[in-house]
Amino acid sequence: MVRPDWSDPVRSGIDLLTAAERARSISGAICVLDGMREAPPLAFADVPVVRAEGSRGAWLSARWNVTSAARETRAWWRDRAGSFARELHREWRRNAGDDRLPFELRQRLRAIADASIVRARPDIDRFPRRLLRDAPTVLQLTDVAAQARVVLTAHGVPVDAPLVTFESRTRADIASAAIDALRRDGYTVAWIGDRWDDWDAPQGLVDLTEAVERSPLLQMFALAASAFVVCESVDLQQLAYFTNTPSLLINAKEPFMPYPVTAKGLYVLATAIDLERVQPIHIEQMFTEPYFRDIRKREARGRRRGSFGYRDNTADEVVKGIEELRAGVASNWTDESESQRQFRARVVEAGAALAAVSPHVVEWGPDAGFIGDGRLVRFQADRLS
Repeated sequence: MVRPDWSDPVRSGIDLLTAAERARSISGAICVLDGMREAPPLAFADVPVVRAEGSRGAWLSARWNVTSAARETRAWWRDRAGSFARELHREWRRNAGDDRLPFELRQRLRAIADASIVRARPDIDRFPRRLLRDAPTVLQLTDVAAQARVVLTAHGVPVDAPLVTFESRTRADIASAAIDALRRDGYTVAWIGDRWDDWDAPQGLVDLTEAVERSPLLQMFALAASAFVVCESVDLQQLAYFTNTPSLLINAKEPFMPYPVTAKGLYVLATAIDLERVQPIHIEQMFTEPYFRDIRKREARGRRRGSFGYRDNTADEVVKGIEELRAGVASNWTDESESQRQFRARVVEAGAALAAVSPHVVEWGPDAGFIGDGRLVRFQADRLS
């Protein structure tokens, strides 16, 4: 049972894909609640779709609402209980370090503190990498692609030129260099991203930024009609799983969350900078506990910066990534190098080790030993090997 909300196409797409794959694994069906009326035309191979309508639909919707409310209440309670347990942990540890107390009592306080911090660990929903690995094969998007072309034409996208969706917040000169390279190869570029006051937008570019803000579903139509997508946000990378579109993610900040699930995906790591020493760090340091502790602090406190900063990928790196993505499409993704396979194994190994200390890695890291069939771009993987 699933209720897509197409105001958030990324979440809806992932929910539909995972529901379809679960249904296929048990030879079952998907029960779609209301909200599908605003969806694009979708069909699933070997997975029947049941529409919940009438009194039965109303009953299932009510049940969905009750279950969702209960889930949110449990999550809220776990969060509050975890905060209380962490406060107790700090208090017990403070008293355990008091030399005025007997040694046996201090040992007992340490044991109580350790037990309290175990209770503070949250339940984390792991990103369903294994389910998404095969899920795109159950989705049939022929009608969606046809509808996408009609919608995009109304927004100024030419019908007769191959299309690439480009989403980025990088510098204008870097974006322009990549777009110029795509234009020379005959692509029209659908742009979703930042604007700059002094930016002279290249020819062959159609700016969809404002249109996407008004209608988030337009992102899905752009990807469905595109030969591939170059993006900077993990959200658009995940939407590419839904549309089964080859993707290149640039300026990735760490190796786990953006690791491509499907073989049609590549990513490029940004250069991480140690802000105290003001110098780049080696990629191997991205597999350490202090690095992810810094990420967790930024997430928990809503900070944009921590101990590490980032240098965007250069124009040359972005263009090289695009060239490798096109080569992968041409070879049907059979051109993976040994250095890329070694890097994947390194990510899986590090994910298993860091899961014990990093909730971020638990959520986004390997799923029962599987991180993805995609790869780090070859020039970075070769550099590491």
